[in-house]
Amino acid sequence: MFKLRRRNSLSIGTKTLISHITLALFVILLASVLSYMLTFHYVRDNMIDDLVSKARHVATSSRVNAEGSFIPGWRTVEIYRNLTNSEVFYLDMDSQNIRMRRYYNDTPGDESDDFRNVDIADSLEKQFVNRIMSGETVSAMRQFGFSEGVILFAGVPIMDDMQVVQGGVILAQPVEHLNKLSRGIRVMLTSVVGISLLLAIILALEQTRMLVRPIQRMTQAARRMADGFYAERVSPLPDNEIGDLGRTLNVMSSRLVDTIESLKDERNKLEKVIAGIGEGIVAVDRNMNVIHYNRAFLELMEIECIENVEGEIEGCLLDLKNLVEGSLSGTGNREMVWDNPSGRALSALASPILNDDGKAWGAVCLIRDVSQEQRMEQLRRDYVANISHELRTPLTGIRGMVEPLIDGYIDTEEEKQNFYRIIHKETIRLEKLVGEMLDMSRLQDGRLSVELEKLEIPGILQAAVGSVQAIADEAGIVLTVETDGTPLACMGNENRIMQVLVILLDNALSFTPSGGSITVHAKDMGDHVAVSVRDTGCGIEPKDLPLIFERFYKVDRSRMRTTGTGLGLSIAKLVVELMGGRITVESEPGKGAEFTFTLQK
Repeated sequence: MFKLRRRNSLSIGTKTLISHITLALFVILLASVLSYMLTFHYVRDNMIDDLVSKARHVATSSRVNAEGSFIPGWRTVEIYRNLTNSEVFYLDMDSQNIRMRRYYNDTPGDESDDFRNVDIADSLEKQFVNRIMSGETVSAMRQFGFSEGVILFAGVPIMDDMQVVQGGVILAQPVEHLNKLSRGIRVMLTSVVGISLLLAIILALEQTRMLVRPIQRMTQAARRMADGFYAERVSPLPDNEIGDLGRTLNVMSSRLVDTIESLKDERNKLEKVIAGIGEGIVAVDRNMNVIHYNRAFLELMEIECIENVEGEIEGCLLDLKNLVEGSLSGTGNREMVWDNPSGRALSALASPILNDDGKAWGAVCLIRDVSQEQRMEQLRRDYVANISHELRTPLTGIRGMVEPLIDGYIDTEEEKQNFYRIIHKETIRLEKLVGEMLDMSRLQDGRLSVELEKLEIPGILQAAVGSVQAIADEAGIVLTVETDGTPLACMGNENRIMQVLVILLDNALSFTPSGGSITVHAKDMGDHVAVSVRDTGCGIEPKDLPLIFERFYKVDRSRMRTTGTGLGLSIAKLVVELMGGRITVESEPGKGAEFTFTLQK
């Protein structure tokens, strides 16, 4: 089963969620900081503008009096303090430096005691005071060590009617409420940030879920397909790029199913073709492990259990080991012939299986049963030898008779006639041999055809027996014809039926000793007629029965009373099959044999 590599990094959903939350947090914090700064500066600027306006009002009210002083009495200053909610400072110029007077209402009394000179050099910058005394309106926010909070200052010059600066007024207002307002804004913004962040997290989670869920479904479907479930589909899918990817995955899955099914069909066809081949096929890899085989291979190697080949080739294919190893070594095709445990001759051809680099990664071996081929080859050799022998025997006899006649060694007419009869006999024998060979050739090639007609079997049986009666009488063998006493009609060709009967009778005469009997019998079998030739001869060995109809196959010649060509029974079989029948033989050694052929009615 296909295994996916486990990831070590964060998932795409987690990364997306983190990125969304980080972005939302950054935006919220940035907006909060900007809002705080804008709000704080707006409130501060309004307070400064308000304080400047109050300072101008105080400065306008502070005119130079008849005594030449612009500083009002303490009661007036007290009114200014209450109206402006600020500390009031007055600036005047002496001959040395700029001095500031502050009114204390806690020690009323002599007017000279109403004001106390304060050196502002340690509290306010000289530049701030100088700018006021030069005619400018000045505002500032300062933090002093002797003060717990921030103090707002607004300074306005006091001018006479000639617009000459005579002094100045400074309003100092502690801004504890501004600090409280700042803290309130921070608390409010913190709450807003928290709520906004919570909403952002909820929205990010939902958006991430909507993004990741289709991907998870596609991942699950892809894993199922990797495990072999190619019909897996992804649904439902959103109408976006991820949905397009899922639909593409579904299309790919459908096409993959079609491709897999097509490959399975082709594989099944190939397996059926290989299984249907009569030759055994086995394939091995580089390590000699069997990777494929067919049923014919098991049958030829006589392996009962299929599990016997589910391992190394050395275990069950020891005879092929060297052959396959030679093929894997790159020496090309290798072939060998050996006998399996039951004695069947097997031929094996091993060929290497090459990859794209031309190197052998395995080998395939084709195993065939060549027993029949070897037998046919032996029969061919016997055929040539028998033909040569059968042709040479009459020719030698003819030559042996002709040469004395040519040389004039035969004087009497009686001896000449005797030689002529021998020559005639050998010529007939030679003609018969050539005729049988021609008949065999025409029958095997399908060039011989017969016309079937309605025939009466008893008459044909009598004629066939009559043709060999003289030979039987000479050999002391009794010939008998048996029928049911009723007319037996069949479809056949009279000449060919006669040919088959004569062959069977001649074969029976060859193996029946003097004093024996041969019976020709015909019987109605319903849809066909069965004709049999039964003798009381030596019989046929069981090992010879399967080969009795092969060309030039002869049993032990020592048991034959006469010689033959070995083609008769083969011709009889082909002729019977040509007329639509079949021929069989039954025999027991020492009890004779019975040949039976059938003819359609």
